[in-house]
Formats: sequence, C-alpha cells, structure tokens
Amino acid sequence: MKIVKWLLAVLVIAAVSHAGLLYFGPSLVMSRAMGKIGAKAGVNAMLHSPRPNADNDTIVRSSPDLLYSVCVYDLDAGPLRINAEVPPGTYWSMSFYDMNTNNYRVINDSQATAGAVLIVLMKAGTLGPTPAGAEVVASPTARGIVLIRTLVNDDSREQQIDTVRRRAACTPLQMPLE
Repeated sequence: MKIVKWLLAVLVIAAVSHAGLLYFGPSLVMSRAMGKIGAKAGVNAMLHSPRPNADNDTIVRSSPDLLYSVCVYDLDAGPLRINAEVPPGTYWSMSFYDMNTNNYRVINDSQATAGAVLIVLMKAGTLGPTPAGAEVVASPTARGIVLIRTLVNDDSREQQIDTVRRRAACTPLQMPLE
C-alpha cells in the first residue's frame, strides 16, 4: 500500500510539472529571447544582425546562409509601422511570432510583388487609420517578435543584399499618418 501512495504522488507531481511546462514554457522561452534581443536594439526597433558564424550565433541553429533582422515589439504604446524592401533574386521572408512562440503570419518574396512591404502591426481587435498601401497585421498578444530572413544565395552579392536588408525598419506609427 505504501508503494501505491508513493507511485500516485510521483504521477501527480509529474502531471503537474508537465502541464506547467506546457503552459508556461513557450512564454518563458519567448521572454528570454526578447530580453536578449531587446538588450541589443531596444523594443520597437529593428536589429540587423551580422551574418551568423560560430563566433556570433545568437539564434539556436541559425543558418550561415541567411541574414537576420529582428524587431522585438510591444504594442501597448500603440501600433507599429514595419517597412522592408525585398532584395531581388533571392529568398526573403518576414515572420510574426506572438508571446507564446506561435507563428501567426508570414510574408515571403513571392507575395511581396511590389518589391517592398509596408505593415501596420496592431493588437488584435484594434482599429485605426493606416498609411495607404499598408497591410494590417493583428497580433494575438501585445508583445512578440518580427523576424526577417534574407538568403545570401551568392556570396558576391552579400553586400548588395545586406544594404537592401538594412533599410528595413520597425517604428511606432506616427499620427497623423506620414
């Protein structure tokens, strides 16, 4: 009988620990990532990281063929304006992650037919004026990350691709609209 109580206690502790990790784990992981990135660039600002290598890799398993730009956002102060040019002739994507690590929107180079994107990022359920030609993206949480990946498909074009990539910006949406 003593061993049954002990096994039952172990099962209850394991179940509670498992449920707690599933519930709190994603937001803890995202908080840590946002803290590290935010310490370098601040919040609601774009950080253009150098091309990853063994010495400067800050993202787990990042690709050395990609250039990364990232914006840690907090929409409590209002919506953000995110603009980026798409370098021609290479893969490019902009991914939006909420506070629970859920990827809720992706835009890639084949969807950005104008060669650039203009996004207004708002909290879900928020309405407001937006610049002409902007796509409104609703974030399910007030905080999260926007990650831009740009492929360096030809090392001789790295500088050109990087120059275009560094024009991406993440700034508070100014009122009246610009």
